[in-house]
This record gives sequence, C-alpha cells and structure tokens, in this order.
Amino acid sequence: MSASEVDPLDLPAVVQNLMLHHRDRWLRFVEQMVQSRPDAEDVLQDAVMRLLARNLRFESSEHARMYLSRVICNTAIEFYHARRRQRRQQCPVDEGLMAASDSGKPDLLLCEREESTVKARHLDLLREGLARLPSKQYQALYLTVLGPDVLSIRSAGATHSIPYSTLRHRSLQGIRQLRRFLNRALRATPAKLVMA
Repeated sequence: MSASEVDPLDLPAVVQNLMLHHRDRWLRFVEQMVQSRPDAEDVLQDAVMRLLARNLRFESSEHARMYLSRVICNTAIEFYHARRRQRRQQCPVDEGLMAASDSGKPDLLLCEREESTVKARHLDLLREGLARLPSKQYQALYLTVLGPDVLSIRSAGATHSIPYSTLRHRSLQGIRQLRRFLNRALRATPAKLVMA
C-alpha cells in the first residue's frame, strides 16, 4: 500500500508533535555535522518546511518521523557540502603566505616556519600542476573555480559561449588531472623537517 492510498494524517499537527518530542535529539545530531547551533536550527527549519511543502500522506506518525529524520539528515548533508564549496571558492589560490609572528618562543617560531614552508611548497605544486593542464581545462577551471569572478558552470558557459556539458567535462577532467599530479608530487617528495 503506497503512502498516497492511505487516509491522510493531519501532517502539520504530526510534525509539531514530532518536533516537541525529538527536536533536541535532531538538533544535537545536526549541530555535530554543521558545527554551529544557529545553522543546525536553520537546517531543522528547512527540513520541516521541505516536508510540509511536499504534502505527503503517511500511514502513521512513526512513518512521518522516519521520513522527517531522513529529510533532516539529507538537508544537513547538503548544507555541509554547500558550505565547504563556498569556503573553497572564497580561498584564492594565490593567497599570500603570512609571515611568522614574533612570539619570542623558538619552538612556536620553528613550527610556524615549517608550516609556512609546507604551504609555500603546496602552492608551488598547485601552480605547477595548473601550468601543466591543457589550455581548455585550465580555462574551464579558471572560469568555474579559480578566477576572481567565479560563476556557476551554467553561467560561465553562457557568458563565454561554451556548452554546459563541455565546460563541466573540461572542469572535471582538469580537477582530476590536477589531483593526480598533486598526489604523485606529494608522494614523491615527503615533507622534511626544516632545521634553521
């Protein structure tokens, strides 16, 4: 028997009851994923709105609870990935390296210098990997990931008269090739302790 063939429950009342009983547990679960209480509350609210907007029919409040739990989990995962994408896009490749602070503690200075050296090496490898990409793949990455005016693949394709599927394929190929290059380069030259 499908969900649409059953006498409908009063979904808003069922959801309200479920939130009264399970909200704290769901909120703790989502907060662990998104690492922020306000964001977790937004995820819960968005999940409830999605459920109510679909106006589904459920056999029992238990089925509604299970479905809502899945919607909450999926919404939290989507939020987590969207935030990761946003952070990656906002962190430019040519970001300047910060100078080591003058804290007066030799061990901290050494750690900062080592971290700075590792970051510089990673940026050099990234630049080298980008330089090795075919020009069309580099262009696709520049338009969709690296450039100062990052656009969605669809918008970048429309702006530069490149079909969506072509630009998407070039971007993915470029990312895969860059990832392979970086993995090989990092395995070939393990990080060394710099003593100065």
